[in-house]
Amino acid sequence: MRGLFMLAALAAATPATAQTVREFSISRQQQGEPALVVQVDFAAGSLALHPAPTGTLYSFRLTYDEARFAPLADQGRDGALRLGAAALGQGGVRVASSRSTTQAATIALSPQADLDLDLRLDAVEATLDFGGLRLGRLSLGASASRVALGFGQPNPVRCAEAALDAGAGELTVTGLGNARCERLDVRGGAGKVTLDFAGQWSGVMAVTAEMKMGGLVLRLPRHAGVRLATDTFLARFAPAGLTSTDDGHTWTSPKFAEAASRLEVRIESAIGGVRVEWID
Repeated sequence: MRGLFMLAALAAATPATAQTVREFSISRQQQGEPALVVQVDFAAGSLALHPAPTGTLYSFRLTYDEARFAPLADQGRDGALRLGAAALGQGGVRVASSRSTTQAATIALSPQADLDLDLRLDAVEATLDFGGLRLGRLSLGASASRVALGFGQPNPVRCAEAALDAGAGELTVTGLGNARCERLDVRGGAGKVTLDFAGQWSGVMAVTAEMKMGGLVLRLPRHAGVRLATDTFLARFAPAGLTSTDDGHTWTSPKFAEAASRLEVRIESAIGGVRVEWID
């Protein structure tokens, strides 16, 4: 049975504008749930996501224009939790992109439950703090958005895969060494993508970066073994600290084979260029 949880829907009149701004909030205490699947659909505003206090499974706060959107906080038969703002007239399936309406949402998720997280963002300024969350899988699809995603603390569990699609927007990811992801797939359009691999490294991470017109910045830890492969020759690409033995298609750091922590990066295309920066 599908249930719609509403703990609060408080009206805030705004007579100076044509919009009727409302506030919606919901939270649920944790009752031994070992895992949680979360799907977030959000557009035209700002989004903050961070760990919830101990004992809280999730919480969600939304400021929205009730003439255009309705809060979405729905848990289906499969147990997946859907959070966001459903555009009126679309059956609550997806959030419509509206540059004339600004919304604000805050989501907090339990650091005690294993998380499978799917985010779909359109024209959003997002700050996503995954530090300390038990993240088993992550999918991010962003359109015309600016996203700052960080792993400030180590992931307590192994992340099987993370797929990040920046579209034509800007994506900055920090602390990827803490993410403990076995596989990371990144796509970028006309914007800029920055991947910072700082953190407490362990094991091997395989990264595929498919860039179109945008630029890619790789911030690599000196202590990790790094191998960077490209499917096409990158003009003027000669990163300090890496050497190539095949005319610029594969680049490796010293003692790559002996390194306990390894980063294997494959760049499938990068018209906008690739820059390598080293971090201690």
